[in-house]
Amino acid sequence: MTGLHQALYSFWSQFSYGGNPIPAYLTGHVPDDAPFPYITFDVTVPSAFYASIVTATVWCRASSGVNVNAQRAAILDSIDSAIPEADARIDYPGGFAMLRRGSGDFNAYVTDEEDKSVVGGMTRCEMTIYHN
Repeated sequence: MTGLHQALYSFWSQFSYGGNPIPAYLTGHVPDDAPFPYITFDVTVPSAFYASIVTATVWCRASSGVNVNAQRAAILDSIDSAIPEADARIDYPGGFAMLRRGSGDFNAYVTDEEDKSVVGGMTRCEMTIYHN
């Protein structure tokens, strides 16, 4: 599954804000000095042809001159565009994964409980993998 994990990392690392790339990390593996904004994601890899949930959260920090809510909304809009209603296909050696918007709430706003200046936007998708 290394190819799938690399493809997922590449997918979540494709986003940018203000011309700057947004780094992506597995949830729980964010470096202490990671710059904001960044994206965390977690996934449980399903068996072929079964669905699992992928959760990604974009994290932004309020700072001087930045409207953190507008920043979060703009990044979520770009994620929404990358996962259209008709699914997003992610190819990897040996197969491909299909990301589709999850049923119910696709996006939700969250706030870091330990640092109220850090806000997030969570996206939930369903992922199904297919082998070639």
